[in-house]
Amino acid sequence: MSDKRINGGDAYDELLSSFYSSKNDNEIKDEVKNRGEVYFSSNTGHKKTAQPQRRQQTQRPVREAASNSPKKAVPQKRRMKKKNNNMQNSILAVIVVVVVFISAFLIRIPLMGCINDILAIDVSDTDFRVVLDKDMDAFEVIDELAEKKLINNPMFCKLFAKIMSLDTKTDREGNKKTIVFPAGTYFLNSSMGVEGMLNEIRTNGMESNTVKVTFPEGFNIEQIFEKLDESGVCSAQSLHKVMDSDEFFSKFTFLSSVTEKSLRYRVLEGYLYPDTYEFYIGEAPTSVIERFLNNFEAKWSDAYSTKATELGYTVDEILTVASILEKEAFDAEQMPIIASVIYNRLESSSFPFINCDSTAQYIDNFKESLEASGQYVDLMKVYDTYQKTGLPIGPICCPGADAIHAALHPESTDYYYFCHDKEGKIYLASTDAEHQNNLQYLE
Repeated sequence: MSDKRINGGDAYDELLSSFYSSKNDNEIKDEVKNRGEVYFSSNTGHKKTAQPQRRQQTQRPVREAASNSPKKAVPQKRRMKKKNNNMQNSILAVIVVVVVFISAFLIRIPLMGCINDILAIDVSDTDFRVVLDKDMDAFEVIDELAEKKLINNPMFCKLFAKIMSLDTKTDREGNKKTIVFPAGTYFLNSSMGVEGMLNEIRTNGMESNTVKVTFPEGFNIEQIFEKLDESGVCSAQSLHKVMDSDEFFSKFTFLSSVTEKSLRYRVLEGYLYPDTYEFYIGEAPTSVIERFLNNFEAKWSDAYSTKATELGYTVDEILTVASILEKEAFDAEQMPIIASVIYNRLESSSFPFINCDSTAQYIDNFKESLEASGQYVDLMKVYDTYQKTGLPIGPICCPGADAIHAALHPESTDYYYFCHDKEGKIYLASTDAEHQNNLQYLE
């Protein structure tokens, strides 16, 4: 039977043609399934009869793939495509793994920084003062924290804030609103982490944990520091430690006229502007002093500088005159006329000493401690205007606006003497004889 099929030539082709033409495609598929054999037609005659078994070998793999199998035979092209897809998937998987490992290696240090920003695991326990000069949203606050070096990765912290809804709040109607962080001065610790810092700013700003303290005109530095200590702002000792810092002199240009700093009792005397201030409880001493100096800078206008130049005096000298007016005048009305007496003496060779009792009293207030330290005599020489010619070495208190204005705008008189009675009435004189006559009213 097999020889006929192979050697039949045209008859064999005719038989196959007849077989395929008599069946539709579905019948052919059923026939193949039932018989377990696949036949291939050829347009060329099989003239060679040698090596019949080779034909059987070429057919056998196909018959084995199809025999007794419920699955259809898979075409060779589909097999190759599937094989290629598997290979591509394997390569892609390898690439992904490599990228992940490389990324992890490259970002491991920034990643630790991000973790520290959130958890504050490996950070120093340090206090910082952060000033928000305007109302801000969470992202703007994070930028401020980054500028202060309180966090390392602001972009990551912003993402964290967004995920944790630290930037928004939900009202009663269910609407989300941007959280506003109010302007003010805040004292934060680097160990809080970014979430703790944002919560601290949101809940504990200038509205809480603060104290308002009023300093009257004419207070000296010792009195100011004592009141700050009593109010719980910071200790007088800590204020004294930072008071002479060069940082203030490099930051505030109006201090440039302060000379002979080492000879003064308190270098910043006269510059802690009297006013009502709001301080944070436990505020850093440097911050406290800067608050005074910032206020002085705001109050001392360009017009003041111009007027001081017209008078021929420095800022420090004007403040020294103003500080004497605070102590010598009974009220603000007397200040301009007493200022005229001081300037008249300063500008006359006949009166080398201005002879103001308040300048000696300034040092006498601290006589006991200064004698113990051996400074009393030397300080009296540079402050007491009965011993020192001209003005004292510096201000003797912190003058207010009225005294500063009077020092810049003295009355025009020919008086060289003044005194007060017990009720504060002022008596003025141009000569010593007139002055001696006025002294009778003091009894």
